[in-house]
Amino acid sequence: MTPQFLFDLPDEDAPVGDDVLLYRLVPTTWCEVIDGEWEFQSGAFDNASALTIEDCPDDMSVVLSDTLGIVGREPDDLPHETSWTDDADGWGVAVLKATFARDEEAQEILRSPRDDEPAHGDVRGKKNPKRRKRLKKHARWVVRPKASPPIL
Repeated sequence: MTPQFLFDLPDEDAPVGDDVLLYRLVPTTWCEVIDGEWEFQSGAFDNASALTIEDCPDDMSVVLSDTLGIVGREPDDLPHETSWTDDADGWGVAVLKATFARDEEAQEILRSPRDDEPAHGDVRGKKNPKRRKRLKKHARWVVRPKASPPIL
């Protein structure tokens, strides 16, 4: 059952605009420590990670900024709203630009709302090691994990 909202959400088949930001939840297990800070591993931008979707193995889950704004939420909220983890401090939020993923990396960006996340989307397309490295290089933290990196 889809939750009812007091505002209009984009239709599932509505295009994702060039100005939309793609937020990717990233656990510290997909990071390495560099100069005392969490930094992404390229595997953080792989397809169908822990929640493999048989029908769409080339999808990478994201949260779409336009819909997130419509429902009155911020990227800071995302690690703490995650229903499938009890370690919100071990998660951060990376951001990519839709134009980069679509135009530079030949990825399709889809709206795929879920009951628990109306702003859910997917970045569809093959992500070989070189493409994952380019996505990693383009990505920035918008919310760093609160968990402290281990001291090496």
